[in-house]
Amino acid sequence: MLHLLRSGRRFRDPSGTVQTILLGDREAQEPIALALMVSRTVCPTAVGRNRLRRLLRESIRTLARQQPELLAPYRAIAIRWLRAVTVDYRRLRLRDVLPMLGAALQTAEEHITDTRHSH
Repeated sequence: MLHLLRSGRRFRDPSGTVQTILLGDREAQEPIALALMVSRTVCPTAVGRNRLRRLLRESIRTLARQQPELLAPYRAIAIRWLRAVTVDYRRLRLRDVLPMLGAALQTAEEHITDTRHSH
């Protein structure tokens, strides 16, 4: 995991709420290593942080089913939630989290595709 944090490529969603740290070169059928980071400054209660982590985990599962090409190239993904939760954490739903994570991964895919085409 330390290798991922030190040498992974970092991307954010357009709102700056979610940061993804990605490590590529995944072998076919190899499981993706996943790390979820939600700090105490984001949500002061453990219950709220755990809820956010569960929603992030479910977002990855949903994206794996709906848009597998976004996750296919990576052998490890770390997700950091960067902004304080401004609503009651009990009101957070998958529909609130999924678009931000999808946008961060889409940004990564576009950047990597642009880099490949420019070489």
